[in-house]
Amino acid sequence: MSAAGPAGAATSDGAADREISFIAALDYETRPAAEVRDSLLGAGYDSVEWTMAHLDELLAPASALACQQDLASGGESAVAITIEAIAKAAAAGIGTVNVLTGPNLWEPGHRAAHDETAWKVVLNGLELICAAGEREGVKVGLEPCWGNLAHSAETAQRVFEAVPVSVTFDPSHFVMTGDPIPELVERWGERIVHFHLKDAFGREGIDGEDFIFCLLGEGDVPWPETFAALDRVGYDGPMSVEFEAYRYYEQVLGSDPDAAAVLAMEQVRALTGREAR
Repeated sequence: MSAAGPAGAATSDGAADREISFIAALDYETRPAAEVRDSLLGAGYDSVEWTMAHLDELLAPASALACQQDLASGGESAVAITIEAIAKAAAAGIGTVNVLTGPNLWEPGHRAAHDETAWKVVLNGLELICAAGEREGVKVGLEPCWGNLAHSAETAQRVFEAVPVSVTFDPSHFVMTGDPIPELVERWGERIVHFHLKDAFGREGIDGEDFIFCLLGEGDVPWPETFAALDRVGYDGPMSVEFEAYRYYEQVLGSDPDAAAVLAMEQVRALTGREAR
């Protein structure tokens, strides 16, 4: 399989027509927002998914703001930061803010408790965050994520039954839990407000040892079936590339985010049938 994309990938008319975004993480976080935006639009993306690194310079066109605070470990402070991010997203005309439950095992200072006390803290925090989103007219999308309280179909469902949060659907995390990705898209269809393009293989455990995030099409996400499920539920929102193939980024691309964005767009076109624009 070439680095440019998966050979013989099935395509989806809906996927080809959707807004394609790129999360401005990696070394983009050290660059001015205008430079990042121009680079990504030049690579063929329709918009940018901003991170907290650019919270004070959010520019259009933007698909979302990723505010991935550790609500389990950070408590009231993490909730306050998220509510501030929602207000700034609203002021910038960004309609979706993506959140996690935590604990964020990749961050220093996390507390890895998955007990009922942690659940209470997180659910109470999400209630306040969702209320802020409603006041500001911003959708709050919870991303079930590895290592978090909400990381699998079962644990995410617990959140969805407790608080009125929407869904940021990242299929790569359900590879590790073995949950049926297309079926989850159909189960949560009406709640999905954002979708991440990211691939993975492996099982639950330690990043880089038990599982790895890889280039699009090289992991175990069933892309044609997942895109077809998105079509069936009528999802017409953005699909945002989250480039976390870190070894490839460092060893092959020389930690160049522009190169990562260009490569990922080639893979997106191969997966979806999207034409160059």
